[in-house]
Amino acid sequence: MGLGKTIQSIAFLQEVYNVGIRGPFLVIAPLSTITNWEREFNTWTEMNSIVYHGSLASRQMIQQYEMYCKDSRVGRLWFDALITTFEMILSDCPELREIEWRCVIIDEAHRLKNRNCKLLDSLKHMDLEHKVLLTGTPLQNTVEELFSLLHFLEPSQFPSEAEFLKDFGDLKTEEQVQKLQAILKPMMLRRLKEDVEKNLAPKQETIIEVELTNIQKKYYRAILEKNFSFLSKGAGHTNMPNLLNTMMELRKCCNHPYLINGEEPGSCHHHVPHDFHLQAMVRSAGKLVLIDKLLPKLKAGGHKVLIFSQMVRCLDILEDYLIQKRYLYERIDGRVRGNLRQAAIDRFSKPDSDRFVFLLCTRAGGLGINLTAADTCIIFDSDWNPQNDLQAQARCHRIGQSKAVKVYRLITRNSYEREMFDKASLKLGLDKAVLQSM
Repeated sequence: MGLGKTIQSIAFLQEVYNVGIRGPFLVIAPLSTITNWEREFNTWTEMNSIVYHGSLASRQMIQQYEMYCKDSRVGRLWFDALITTFEMILSDCPELREIEWRCVIIDEAHRLKNRNCKLLDSLKHMDLEHKVLLTGTPLQNTVEELFSLLHFLEPSQFPSEAEFLKDFGDLKTEEQVQKLQAILKPMMLRRLKEDVEKNLAPKQETIIEVELTNIQKKYYRAILEKNFSFLSKGAGHTNMPNLLNTMMELRKCCNHPYLINGEEPGSCHHHVPHDFHLQAMVRSAGKLVLIDKLLPKLKAGGHKVLIFSQMVRCLDILEDYLIQKRYLYERIDGRVRGNLRQAAIDRFSKPDSDRFVFLLCTRAGGLGINLTAADTCIIFDSDWNPQNDLQAQARCHRIGQSKAVKVYRLITRNSYEREMFDKASLKLGLDKAVLQSM
């Protein structure tokens, strides 16, 4: 992550192009990164690259004016490389299936880890001669996910999942690990940051345990005991709390009690001090109390901060806090359109930028983007998959980072969140056993 996979891949396509294989080439990438892919193509190559994304009308316009030569009777292609998103592949575009692609590059290819996912099914219906998968985290939870990637690359070499799992499913012996590494070596080019950049600034992660506030303890106990009458006090019929997913409700409670339906106070028309609602919001959650103490010190030290959360509504609360504290910020979550994402990244990354905080959803903002302008990363709530948190940290700890990076992971003491983090951390052992020792 942050080792220059994008530029290396573009250089590979340019070399293939130079030896006479003129494409067409296909690049499939997350929405947040397609503008950067186009920018790097224009910087490093002479190839004609186009971005294929947008509404049906936009795509028809691209087909008419950018994809095919007007004077060609046989539909000769006008471009060398086409950059598109996973969503376009999932939406089953027949115009992409009709093209014989000489090479496909799939960025953040761990999206293919589920063998039954619709994305894999869509790719199987496309004519792909050569496949390249880019990922910083090929092995996330289980060996089955690794098989899914290998089967996509070489279905003839890896035809049976049952056979593969019979050999490597449990990975109990050193002999099994070595045999798996021998299979992976010819197919995998793996580099670590320390191999490529000897002078990369260090990364230090600090786990900060925060206490539940009194109001959080009340809700936490109520959720555990499923005390419905306590939780529905003051909630209308439209926003009754959902206790079916108790674990998710506990995570919400650990982040902020306002995330529980019906618990955020409504607007008050009485005369209250200007900062009354801000103080109430901060004092309701232990994590926000800590953020409120941490951010002024980081601001005074000239640091720039990334804050990651799993929950969009949690980002809404943090955004509300930043507005009331008058901290300038940017934000990326799943609702932000592609062109606006790159504009937000550029505003934050400018040398003279006055933006202090970047709010990011771990899934939408944790892949493929470069935010080395920041040197502090706060993980507000951890992911079940620890590789997603590592991806998030790699937004600022990557080649090009000149400052030491500090990561603060907020975990609520003696709660479900702590148990979840401990279990998730065990998953990193599989990656360490198979890949780190290669």
